[in-house]
Amino acid sequence: APLCLLGQTPPTPLSLEDALGMAREQNLSLAIAREGIATAKAESHELNSLWFPSLSISGEYTHSLTEIAAVTTVGEIGSELLGNLAPIASAVPAIEAILEDIGKSQLRLPIVPRNTAEVGAELMWVVFSGGRRVAATHIADQVQALAHEQYCATENGVLTAVAEAYWGLALSEQLTEVRRSAHWLNGEHLRQARRLEEEGMITQAERLVAEVAYKQSSTLLHAAERDQRVTCKALATLLGVDSIAISPTTPLAIPQTIPSREYFTEQLSSSPTMMALRSGEEITALTLSAERSRYLPTIALVGHQQLWSSGLDKNIFPRTIVGVGLSWTLFDGLSREGAIARSQSALRTAQTSREKSLRELQTAIDKYYAILTNALSEYRAQQTTLALAQELHRVQLRAFAEGMATSSDVVDAAQRLSEVRLSHLALLYTVDTSLATLLMLVGKADSLTTYFTQQ
Repeated sequence: APLCLLGQTPPTPLSLEDALGMAREQNLSLAIAREGIATAKAESHELNSLWFPSLSISGEYTHSLTEIAAVTTVGEIGSELLGNLAPIASAVPAIEAILEDIGKSQLRLPIVPRNTAEVGAELMWVVFSGGRRVAATHIADQVQALAHEQYCATENGVLTAVAEAYWGLALSEQLTEVRRSAHWLNGEHLRQARRLEEEGMITQAERLVAEVAYKQSSTLLHAAERDQRVTCKALATLLGVDSIAISPTTPLAIPQTIPSREYFTEQLSSSPTMMALRSGEEITALTLSAERSRYLPTIALVGHQQLWSSGLDKNIFPRTIVGVGLSWTLFDGLSREGAIARSQSALRTAQTSREKSLRELQTAIDKYYAILTNALSEYRAQQTTLALAQELHRVQLRAFAEGMATSSDVVDAAQRLSEVRLSHLALLYTVDTSLATLLMLVGKADSLTTYFTQQ
């Protein structure tokens, strides 16, 4: 029976499909990837905000050390009046002197007091940015696409890891059963050897051989049980649950159908990994376009609305101002040239990385498909070997009971049978996990259960 992790709690039956569903909902890596999609969506909104105007409210208080005023003379202000009085004043020298003194007198007319305060609303709406806003919009779309593809790639990796851990637990469970069966057979053989020794039919050495084999099988059984507990805990971690006892109900088996290698090669171009690399390359190309647009001017509508003021005369300082502003950087210390060169280098790196990843994935498909087909061929070839080992063990047990075989012959036959059984299970595990890896490489890990629905 499957082992329990916590006391005598009975194990929880779990199919591969249910395990994959639990991982989708509770795996922590997928939770982080989902937050990445939310972050990308927020970043996309931030980039698209360049199309909207900015409106802000600001206030300021100023104190001037000197009063802002207009300084003039009486003569400049009253030049016409003094000019009319000039003929009369010329006839009376005393009056003429008085008028000259009056004309030279200075007048100070306050314009802005020393203490002023204002609260106003500022509006700016960029109507032309040289293409930066268009590039930002496309970048926003690619950022969301990149986050989605990265999530899909993470999901494929997690589902593959869950499948490997699930089948690893199934393999551990079967290995434990093989070890338990071998231990039981060695126990039966030891009891028979002791009986035959008491009857004088075999020597003490023959009985000791059986006893050593029994103790060794006991050690191997305990090791298999420990490995099963560790594997179960690893699967529970991937599923995002506490350590519980799990009993796999989807056994290790040969898949119903195995796609051709050409199928995996054709699906590779649409895999999440390649799509994410293409999105990253597109983002880099759009960034380069945005950097080049910095050579063009920026044109914006601007406006100011005074909401409240103190010390500012509305006849001098209008409450509402609208206009068009232009900003054109002619030289910035070669900053734009450096940014363009950096973006060009990043684009070349992205293109090379995509080509490199494509070749590596093609190599990985060839590798795992070869492992899959070799394991499948070896598994089918071992069917006869397993039948032979079972028959040999049965014959040796009967021969030993009749005194026609030694204890060593029985132990060797039992060990050979266990080795063939373990190899048989290991080949099944290799076939199943290789198929899971191939599906993960092309982004089809979620279709894994369709290959085992009838098992």
